[in-house]
Amino acid sequence: MKSFFCRRSLPILAVFVLGILLSSCGHLTSQPKIQTTTKPPAIVQHTSFRGAGCTKGNFGNYGLSQSMTGAISSCLRVSATPPGAYSIVLNEIVTAKGQAASAKGLPVPLGSAAGPKVKLNISPTSGKPGTRVSVTGILSAPLAKELTHANLCWDGCRKGLQYSGVALKWINPTTFETSLVIPGAPWVSADPVKISPLTSGSYPISIQCLCVIHGCGLGSSEGTATFHLSVPSGHNSWCRNSADCAYLTATPKTSLPGDVIKVTGYAPLLSVIGSDHPYVYQLKVNQGSPNGPQVVIKNKSSVKGSITYVDFGHAGLGIKAPPAFASLGKLDPLAITTAGLSPISSDPTSPGQIDWCSRGVVKVVGTNGSKTISTAPVDSLLKQLGFGLTGIPGSPASCVAVSSIGAGSIPKVVVAAFTVAPTGTAPPIAEVALMTKNGGKTWASVPVPKGASMDGFGGFRYHGNSLEVLFRRHNSSSMSVSLYTTPLVEATSDGGNSWSSVNLACPKRGPCVAFGLFTNGNCAASGSSQSVLYSTDKGQSWTEPSWPNIVRACSESQLVALPGGKELFVESESQYLLRLSSNGGRTWSDISVPSLGGMQPGYGFGRGGANLTMLPSGSLLVTGQHGKSHDWELLRPRASKWCRISGLAPGLQRSAIYGIMYVIGSKLWWLNASNNPVPSVNQINIGSIHC
Repeated sequence: MKSFFCRRSLPILAVFVLGILLSSCGHLTSQPKIQTTTKPPAIVQHTSFRGAGCTKGNFGNYGLSQSMTGAISSCLRVSATPPGAYSIVLNEIVTAKGQAASAKGLPVPLGSAAGPKVKLNISPTSGKPGTRVSVTGILSAPLAKELTHANLCWDGCRKGLQYSGVALKWINPTTFETSLVIPGAPWVSADPVKISPLTSGSYPISIQCLCVIHGCGLGSSEGTATFHLSVPSGHNSWCRNSADCAYLTATPKTSLPGDVIKVTGYAPLLSVIGSDHPYVYQLKVNQGSPNGPQVVIKNKSSVKGSITYVDFGHAGLGIKAPPAFASLGKLDPLAITTAGLSPISSDPTSPGQIDWCSRGVVKVVGTNGSKTISTAPVDSLLKQLGFGLTGIPGSPASCVAVSSIGAGSIPKVVVAAFTVAPTGTAPPIAEVALMTKNGGKTWASVPVPKGASMDGFGGFRYHGNSLEVLFRRHNSSSMSVSLYTTPLVEATSDGGNSWSSVNLACPKRGPCVAFGLFTNGNCAASGSSQSVLYSTDKGQSWTEPSWPNIVRACSESQLVALPGGKELFVESESQYLLRLSSNGGRTWSDISVPSLGGMQPGYGFGRGGANLTMLPSGSLLVTGQHGKSHDWELLRPRASKWCRISGLAPGLQRSAIYGIMYVIGSKLWWLNASNNPVPSVNQINIGSIHC
């Protein structure tokens, strides 16, 4: 029997997950009645998706989806952009097909050359919008390779609605079965781009890409059957004409940065994934109140022709300005905790002693000088444990975190974390915690709690006179780990002679809010991350808030406990630089910070930019590069403007370009930003930081 041969190529099913963050707002006013005091209506705040009546869907956190009837549903978190009036629209680029694609220089298969001829049979052959139609295809000869997916088309493959990646079930080498749902809404036609109304009539149902060749989706069909559509009177009442064939609304209509809003409405179908999942548009935010038609089709010229953009609907959204930093008044931090792994630390029971480490070195800096702890045995120990080293071949293991217990030039125990390649080569990378009780002469692994693995290290903590080592839980059934699960904790209070498993403890001061596990990542790509956790039962169990649930750990972040049960979250890399919780970490609200060079609305400083540090005085300090400046700047409590720090030693500012700052006692510590494999440590008295 003759066999059709197609050049082998894997079908690609592109599912675009697009979520756009919003923002803005203006101050709403009302005209009071005579001798009557009226207050503006309170803004309804929802910082969680559940609170806003939203469900996290398959398309990322925002759950943007469309039904075959055209109904749109999405949830968005408002970004930290300036207050004002905005309009939310559905936006997309329409793909060129047929003659228009050919005019742009895209290769388009002609006629039946796109693949083998197919006889299509459909059941039923007529019905209403939303009818599921069974499709049977019969080939005159088998394919060289049975494909698992193909494209179906409604109203023509070159201009109509395309169903991409529809699953095929092969009954025998020449017969397959599949199905599609008849559209229940108008759709976007191509060449030229326009809205095709959902009206009664006869429409072709076609198939293409049974032979996957370059550009097959731009070609004609390989088989067609006819469906007779009967549209009931009054169907699609939201589409009165092409100019008004869309509708969007936002709930609530007035909000604050960081809040979740729900966007609903209707729009024409652009394309369908599989048999019945409409392709998801992206949401775009335009500045200004909604105006003009609900449907806007724009053609823009390109090198090879024109690009067509379509906008559907325009939901009005007003964003009010969040509380300002100055409105917090006098701040008296009770405790300050820095996120990430700490290459600089201090045992609270040993005042004046600082531990710090880098590649190949661990140092203890005390009141009577400093002591170097040897890491020479670490390389061979890590290899014995089955881990590969990272970095330049031949260079020593990289120490990324250190802590100790016991005062003196050589503490009773020094525990350090080293970056390793768990499978022998990187990536991936992880951290392993090792300890020495004899000044670095010998090293050993820290005991690993049951349910964890050695390379599941996630950070150090001090709690009273104990040193705690955090590990992530290891799920043996799926061989996976979770960033959000409560850490497993091993603790010692006797210099490492004995270890015990304990619960993650609440901080000694302030609300029961803590950073969770640190997960290493490439800061040039996806970045390192960490969770925020809170407890309502004194540390017996922990939960991550719906927002913020992930900390960007490539730049500086802090948790700052305040009197009155309040907690501040400082996150340099986020567009929400400062957030406040007044209920023990359950919910957080955005606090606006005065603009500074390098701060773009809706973006913050960004990865590799400046670092934001809260000092024990409650002032915010900016270090590193922001805009074109490396100046350190200070924002005092109740202040609405930054001031430039004066009297800094030459070179001190640039030494902190990429350095995370650590508040320890009355000093600020950081590692020098240097290409030297072993950077130096820097310090400055916090009291000398002034304008």
